[in-house]
Amino acid sequence: MKNILLLFIILFGSKFMGQSFTVQQNNMTLSGLSTSSDFSQSTYLDALANDSLTWSIVSDSLPSMWDFSLCFPNCYPIGSNSGNLIITNGDSYYLNCHIYPNNATGEGYITMEITNSSGITEQVTWYGVAGSVGIVNEFFKSSSEIKNIYNLNGQIVKKFQNNKIYIVQLKDNSVVKTFINN
Repeated sequence: MKNILLLFIILFGSKFMGQSFTVQQNNMTLSGLSTSSDFSQSTYLDALANDSLTWSIVSDSLPSMWDFSLCFPNCYPIGSNSGNLIITNGDSYYLNCHIYPNNATGEGYITMEITNSSGITEQVTWYGVAGSVGIVNEFFKSSSEIKNIYNLNGQIVKKFQNNKIYIVQLKDNSVVKTFINN
């Protein structure tokens, strides 16, 4: 009897208390000019079981002049901070954030928390940079003080590319985050 009960718990227990979804990318970076009407970055939520999800914005450090909107999978109007989604096992759902900088330079982030019917949560964060925040273009392009240049995936790169964010390690081992503008 104990073996049958144990087998039942193993086969069916995880379905009742497990994660019913996974997000393909939990941390994303968006960047553009402050004069751009908007810029966006997308990922997907993969359903591992049929479930009902809720989502809400739990943190927002965007400059006050900026607006944002979300698509999950339908696009919501600017100012929407929460919603619901019914997911079907095996399906993928579009998850997108648009940032509207409204001609204001700056940087900030938005964090969405997604919760399933069992109370299990996962967070997705979009980090946005508009305009010339952190730009030190000419110094870093010609400086002999650079020890390493890292992209946002932590990989060492040999040179800068325009409109990208980098982490620069200097010869004295100090670290600077910079956005290289064109």
